[in-house]
Amino acid sequence: MDIFPRSLTAPSPKDKIADINPGIASNGLFWTVPMSDAGLSLSPDGLSATVRLRDFPVLDVPKFGANTVPTYAARIDLDLTWRGMGPLIGFTNPTHHYRIRFYRAMVQAMIRVTVPEIGFTFMSDPPETTQTIFAMIGHDQNGLFF
Repeated sequence: MDIFPRSLTAPSPKDKIADINPGIASNGLFWTVPMSDAGLSLSPDGLSATVRLRDFPVLDVPKFGANTVPTYAARIDLDLTWRGMGPLIGFTNPTHHYRIRFYRAMVQAMIRVTVPEIGFTFMSDPPETTQTIFAMIGHDQNGLFF
């Protein structure tokens, strides 16, 4: 069974006008940040999860992938909620030390970004209007944790 929709294509640089991200960590990690346990809630059955960030520092990169343009300090508020549904789906590849178990999920999202230096604010549509193309909630194990 193919778990990924075939209608999705990778965006090209011309598709992205701006990128809001936390920067690149000293260890090279990108688009990933530590957050407090208070910002994450999980249901006991593992079928739903919510991530909430408030006034979190990020960077506004006006031209994605262009290293020669100025970046601006920005702040983000973010609420993401996943709700799993349907049967548990899984895949294991012992040769490559990888295992995943997940449920397809619906997601609701709210994002607000402010860039004070240039007077810019972006607010997503209300969470109840979010359309999920593909999302999942579950567990994966790889490498050392396999």
